[in-house]
Amino acid sequence: AVRIEHCERVHVIVAAKRICIANCRECVFFLGVNQQPLMIGDNHKLQVAPYNTCYPQLEKHMSEVGILPTVNRWDEALALSMLDPHDSLSHPAGVSDVQAESATRMDPDQFTNFVIPNWLAEESTGSTNDNPFALPDAYAASQHKNQNNLGDIRKLIQEASLEESRKRELSSVLHVCFKDWLYGNLHSFAFMSYNSLRPFL
Repeated sequence: AVRIEHCERVHVIVAAKRICIANCRECVFFLGVNQQPLMIGDNHKLQVAPYNTCYPQLEKHMSEVGILPTVNRWDEALALSMLDPHDSLSHPAGVSDVQAESATRMDPDQFTNFVIPNWLAEESTGSTNDNPFALPDAYAASQHKNQNNLGDIRKLIQEASLEESRKRELSSVLHVCFKDWLYGNLHSFAFMSYNSLRPFL
């Protein structure tokens, strides 16, 4: 099982048999889990979404630890209240008035894939080239729409009648915008690799 606790404002991607989330705030969890996610303690404003990434050895690693790609209970979180009865600062009304807070589903329009760069393509071995967990229809449709939009943008840029200097200028602007976005969001992504999770699976 994987246990995640005391996280704040991060995005976490996990493939596991079981997951327990405790005392987290404003986090998004992209899950591929075979059992109901367990949420305990003082959680606030959490979101869950289907698993959203892959890498060449993913299915091999999942098979080694017994994770089934055909079963994903990402949206069936079970919330249990295990709050500190002396925590009057967080809950001045008293623990008896506090209900365990579960997680909401991410809006499909906000769903995106997390792409893992394959910098060692020549050395990597594995057959996984797509997400092994099937996406629910709404999320698959959103993904398809995003891919089409990206294709349209690429086509517009390729067909634009621009001089070479203007093309270079456009390319430079796009790179700057991407870097700004990347540096602004990189801290919020926590990708849990097989090696880091293996002792707990």
